[in-house]
Amino acid sequence: MSWNRHIVVWVLVVVLLSGGRVSQGQEPADPVIEAINSRVTQFLEGVSMGQAQTAYQEFLAGSQLLKQTEALKALVDKTNQLETKYGRYQAFEQVAAKRVGADLVLLRYLYKCENFPVVWYFTFYRTPKRGDPPPEDNNNWRVISVRFDTRLELLGL
Repeated sequence: MSWNRHIVVWVLVVVLLSGGRVSQGQEPADPVIEAINSRVTQFLEGVSMGQAQTAYQEFLAGSQLLKQTEALKALVDKTNQLETKYGRYQAFEQVAAKRVGADLVLLRYLYKCENFPVVWYFTFYRTPKRGDPPPEDNNNWRVISVRFDTRLELLGL
């Protein structure tokens, strides 16, 4: 067998042993971030369909942000202007996800409109229990911040 065939055989063995995937240093998926991503996806889909008010009400359930009625109304109004300012919705994608400690998650999404993209920022928090390890369920994460802007240069930082 030639040297090149040995290499091909070894590559195939590695691929087969890795379940058909060649690892490139990727960390396993974080179930907390996956669950939160599902909530954000549902929210952004509602926004993209022109249902900002309903999307915010559902997304912010259990959040103190619902009590800030004037700020929430301003955010809903600003969200309703996305299509007018930036063009029709095309797609969105998660561009950053980071856990800070055990109880804080920061997410960024690129919301792609016809004429210009918008960056969405979401912050989730769960109240730690004094002396207890963090619970493993994903039901106790609350939205503590949601905003968007067009400062695309910040994505590179």
